[in-house]
Order: sequence, then structure tokens, then C-alpha cells
Amino acid sequence: MREARDVAANANPEQTMADEKLTLEAVKKLAADIGMTRLNDTHLQDLLRATNAAHARRKALDMSGLTYADEPAHILDLTRGDTQ
Repeated sequence: MREARDVAANANPEQTMADEKLTLEAVKKLAADIGMTRLNDTHLQDLLRATNAAHARRKALDMSGLTYADEPAHILDLTRGDTQ
């Protein structure tokens, strides 16, 4: 997960992937950058379609009133032995 954030952090702020539709070559590079090197062309097409849909949905959301505190935090603790 950290690698995906590192890739996103190095993105050009003037031109983000959410601003335009991705190409298959861009998805192939993104997948390779985060270690998804075993994807075949069908997988890459699925990833391309899903990524473009996710970007379109996110772009349609009104986030003008949101702050960092509004973002949910997901915590996974494997140190405790219980399942609750």
C-alpha cells in the first residue's frame, strides 16, 4: 500500500489521472509501479475500466465542504487475539 501512495505522491500535480481518462499504457505502467506485474491484457482492460469509473464517480462528488477529519480511518489490529 505504501508503494501506491509513493507513486501517487510523485504524480504531477498539474495533471492528475482523475483529470483525464487513462490509456491502457498508463494503466500498464501504474500496475507495474505498484507491483502488479502478472496481469494479462484482459486484467489490464478490467483495471482500466474500473479505474476510469472510479475517477468519474469521485469527480462527480461534491467535496468542497469536506475536511481531513471527514475522511474515515480504517484500523486493522492483528496484535489482539480476539475477533471482535
